[in-house]
Amino acid sequence: MKITKLIFAIFCLLILSLSTSAAAPLSTISIVPKFDAASSSTPADNEKLKLLQMQHFSKMTIADYEKLKGKKLKFFEKLSFQLTQHRINKMLKRYQYGDGPTVLQKISWLLKGILLGPIALLLGYIFLKDDERELIKWIWFGFAGFLIIVGVILFA
Repeated sequence: MKITKLIFAIFCLLILSLSTSAAAPLSTISIVPKFDAASSSTPADNEKLKLLQMQHFSKMTIADYEKLKGKKLKFFEKLSFQLTQHRINKMLKRYQYGDGPTVLQKISWLLKGILLGPIALLLGYIFLKDDERELIKWIWFGFAGFLIIVGVILFA
């Protein structure tokens, strides 16, 4: 029993450590040199600059980042670096192929809302990320359908 509690405590500390190191920014060092306000005054220029920085960061290796930062990364920092690169690659992929959920995702969450009702709402609020929050609307439509079906069954 004590061994199980010890393993659980170590596991919780490991997860907490991973989540705090992943939540902290890796560095405040700018990868691409900043331009003055006169040259990048439009929002489109700022967006292009951010996109270039993200593309450059996604192609970096750990050794390149260590040289840029000026010190050797610890294990959790390396893990956080790789997770951040993975997130940036997903963001770049979404930027390349268009924003927003697909029609199939909308239909699937609508059907989940109709079939599961409040459980689908909970799952949506727990598991959907910020960039997928449009799907919550479709879960609510499905939940409304669920309530209509339950109402018809109860009054029949």
